[in-house]
Amino acid sequence: MTFLQLAACLFFFFVNVLALVDPIRFNAVVSLDGSGDFKSISEAIAAAPDNSNARFYIHVTPGIYRGHLEIPPAKKFIALIGDNALTTIIVDNRSHGTGFKTSESATVVVNGDNFMAQHLSFENSAEPQNGQAVAVLDYAKHTVYYDCRFLSFQDTLYSKGERQFFRECDIYGTVDFIFGNGLAVFQDCNIYARLPMDEITVTAQSKEQSISQSGFSFQNCTVTVSPEIAANKTKVKIYLGRPWRPYSTVVFMESFLDDNVQLQGWILWEGVPINNLFYAEFNNRGPGADTTHRVNWLPETRVPFRTGLNA
Repeated sequence: MTFLQLAACLFFFFVNVLALVDPIRFNAVVSLDGSGDFKSISEAIAAAPDNSNARFYIHVTPGIYRGHLEIPPAKKFIALIGDNALTTIIVDNRSHGTGFKTSESATVVVNGDNFMAQHLSFENSAEPQNGQAVAVLDYAKHTVYYDCRFLSFQDTLYSKGERQFFRECDIYGTVDFIFGNGLAVFQDCNIYARLPMDEITVTAQSKEQSISQSGFSFQNCTVTVSPEIAANKTKVKIYLGRPWRPYSTVVFMESFLDDNVQLQGWILWEGVPINNLFYAEFNNRGPGADTTHRVNWLPETRVPFRTGLNA
């Protein structure tokens, strides 16, 4: 991920989020008790105009919205706005263990470009023994998630689009729980390792070719354990990532890495060559940020950086 790609992601984020500074005039309200315009989020999305270039704001009132949700390709510029991510939850329980492929297991699938979500939780409640269970699968371009929570165990967040931005989000998982070949920036996010796994891999980036617009960048994030692990003072082994594809690209910079992050930092994916990986760390802090004993197969790299990146 180059600085220009990072800057482009930031640009689209601020263009979209600055629109929320002024009071929002919602186009539709969803409420489970029938007091809004619709009882389901799907109905509200269906009511939005196709192929619009104007933002369609949907207010999702507090409640637990159960079932699979899709944002079709024609539904562009959809914004789902909750009141509080702890009280407004979209949840389903599809999983590999119950007969779904990884991409089919997602609670929410985003295909419409310029999608935006704020103050919402996206959850896949499948039990950890059921394997891959995606909370959000995002194929789209120019998507923004602000103050959202993503909860699952294996394969929580599947990024497959371009210029996706995650700001002040909480992401929970166990195995490869931020993965895919998307081009995504995570800023001021909390990355939480969950039980029952005691060896955690945060990323499984899958850039396949050198020319692909693909990579994950984490800036001013926190990599740590979930509250239940912290309360029990349980120790787990956290690895920042493993390469799903030969050009896997991941950068952690200006982030806090707690003492559960292992000295070697990264692990291999059996059968994936390592010659063209781009795994880099820059100016991180915390007990897990010491790079002295990082894996010896990690190529030496420089991360483009300037002080103006701070936000």
